[in-house]
Amino acid sequence: MIKKCSACGGTAIYVRDVHLKNDLPFSFDYFDGSLYRCPACGHFDFYEREEDRQARIRARESRERYEGLPDYRCPACGQVGKSERCIYCGMSCIPVKGSDDRKAEEAPEPAAPERKKKRRWFGGDDDKPDWEG
Repeated sequence: MIKKCSACGGTAIYVRDVHLKNDLPFSFDYFDGSLYRCPACGHFDFYEREEDRQARIRARESRERYEGLPDYRCPACGQVGKSERCIYCGMSCIPVKGSDDRKAEEAPEPAAPERKKKRRWFGGDDDKPDWEG
């Protein structure tokens, strides 16, 4: 593929692939690129490598296919996933029908556990908080 110089518009020539990394401490950011040089003006340009661009496109398409798979709910533990077998307990899962919004509306609200009454050791009033005695 012919690359154009971003400075003068001339045809840039491939020099080599380069590995660029961020030198900040505890940073793992890096970038592999292709270095091109314009013979007319001497300007250097970095471009994404073609292999990396193709891999990024394939990863995006794979993610879109995965997101298009139906959701399954485990009858035993209630986990939702994309697999027909639960990855947590190994049970066969049931396909989930409808959108996530409808599932949230249909699901009953879990009952709040009943709070125990505090025992009063010194005969304090049960309706008062502990700090009032």
